[in-house]
Amino acid sequence: MTEFWGQTGLVLKRSSASLVMCLFSKLVILQLVVLQLVILQQQKLGPSSTSLQPTLYTLAGMATADALIASLQDINGESFTDKAERIRARDALYDALRKVQTPWDIAWDHIVVKGGGNAAIKTLIDAGVFKKWHEAGGEPITCTKLSKLTGADEHLIRRMMRAIAGQRLVIETDLDTYARTPWARALGEDAPLPAMYGGFYGELTNPMFRSLPYYLKQNGYRNPTDKNDCNFQHWRGPDAVFFKYVGTNPLLTSDFNDVMECHSRDNLTAWTEVYPTEKIIEGAVPERPLVVDIGGGKGHDLRKFHVRHPQVPTRHLILQDLPDFLKDVKPDSAFTIQAHDFFTPQPLRGARAYFLHNVLHDWPDATAVDILKNIASAMERGYSRLLIHESLISERAPLSKVTATDMIMMAGLASAERTEEQWRELIAAAGLRVVKIWRPVQAVESVIETELA
Repeated sequence: MTEFWGQTGLVLKRSSASLVMCLFSKLVILQLVVLQLVILQQQKLGPSSTSLQPTLYTLAGMATADALIASLQDINGESFTDKAERIRARDALYDALRKVQTPWDIAWDHIVVKGGGNAAIKTLIDAGVFKKWHEAGGEPITCTKLSKLTGADEHLIRRMMRAIAGQRLVIETDLDTYARTPWARALGEDAPLPAMYGGFYGELTNPMFRSLPYYLKQNGYRNPTDKNDCNFQHWRGPDAVFFKYVGTNPLLTSDFNDVMECHSRDNLTAWTEVYPTEKIIEGAVPERPLVVDIGGGKGHDLRKFHVRHPQVPTRHLILQDLPDFLKDVKPDSAFTIQAHDFFTPQPLRGARAYFLHNVLHDWPDATAVDILKNIASAMERGYSRLLIHESLISERAPLSKVTATDMIMMAGLASAERTEEQWRELIAAAGLRVVKIWRPVQAVESVIETELA
């Protein structure tokens, strides 16, 4: 790692993201020095220099903006060797962005830029732009070529590409020519990711969020706690049930499962990296179930366990969920499948570990306690553990990803993300006790290890 000053300016060879911050701090100091020199020059010239004041301050502002922009050019996700450091840097950039935006900038971004951008993204996905772009080799491409590949109107493609290029989601390399960013590449290569913009957004989260302010106004701004009388019924009708709606809509079921897979894979630290899974295997009775993943969707968490412990027989790793959610899950070498409704008593008794991932945040406290009691009834004292992989919302400076999920829980299920104190109270109400909370630094979710009280 070397720094030197040459005739062309500062040349920097960096080996880590921390060096980016070092460069940034030096540039900030340089900016302040430039500004101070301008001010001193202004004072030296005195009142007669009044006409120069706008020019001097404009030059200082330009120097500040240019230095800031230059300091950010080489930042990317690969600059960081640690996920927690990347998240810290991302949040710092969010904070910096808010400091340079005007209130009007923020409002316009919320309502127009993001709204129009999401419409453009979904249109491009549905037209097959990202998939066809990938199949064509993924190199920089013109709108004319994209039109020929997809059959969509060329002028329409051009307008949609401009919309997302304005948000730096693709890179304009020449007139009417665009290169893929990692995001655009993923939409063409990563099959589950487009589901985020499909049924999950268009038929679930977007209409739920539109309805929420009107529902809260109607109910007198009380915190929702009744899953049978909440915003979801305000939107869909008095008899509507969230998971029934998701489970009986084939497109939404598929997209929902895909989004949960992406969420688990890309947004979260794997539970097997948070919790020492060797503890599950140590002392396990061979003929009993080892891990029962309750409400486990497509089985991504059991696959993570199987990758770490490939010697464990498939019959000892059981994926449970409702039939509608399991119908698209193919037989897997990592686990066996069992249809189960967690509102009924757990049929597999005396397992070494029961596992819940993002299940309880879907339900208000009273319902969540019922789910926990159904599992507790099958646990063996001193042997079985219940592992709860969920977010713990911080009382102060919570992560934006957790607060965003909290809004989804409110809008669809009258539930919430919980603080540590709320988790402990909930777990105790079901006759369980917290053994330990395994909490990684800057991670969205923790693993709460529990046993019979």
